Amino acid sequence: MRLAHLVIPLVAAFVVGCASTETVKEAKGQGVTRTYAYAYQPVYDATLAAAKTKSLEVVESDKANGRVVLSHGVTLWSWGERIAVFIRPVTNRSTEVEIVSKPVLSPLNFPPDWQRILLDQIDVELKARK
Repeated sequence: MRLAHLVIPLVAAFVVGCASTETVKEAKGQGVTRTYAYAYQPVYDATLAAAKTKSLEVVESDKANGRVVLSHGVTLWSWGERIAVFIRPVTNRSTEVEIVSKPVLSPLNFPPDWQRILLDQIDVELKARK
């Protein structure tokens, strides 16, 4: 009985702090944004290239709705992350990218700054394609 008093709160802490593909998609509007002076298609392609360069797994790629969901596995510093990238054309020649990153498990998690890392890498990919 005593063990249950210890285990139940610990399990609850891990479950409450979990990020799934759905929860990260629902966090649209809560991320970091950057606008690029490029049309939608090159930005979408650069987003996929940036994910590949950074060794992220593409969980979902929905070009029609401007959404890419990525996953990063366990490392020494993190239990892994779920990352949603929302891509939206602003004009014919500019596109906004929003990135939301959430840890798979919140306790004892020190993930990289995927928002900055990916936005910077998208910029690199776009400049390489000029």
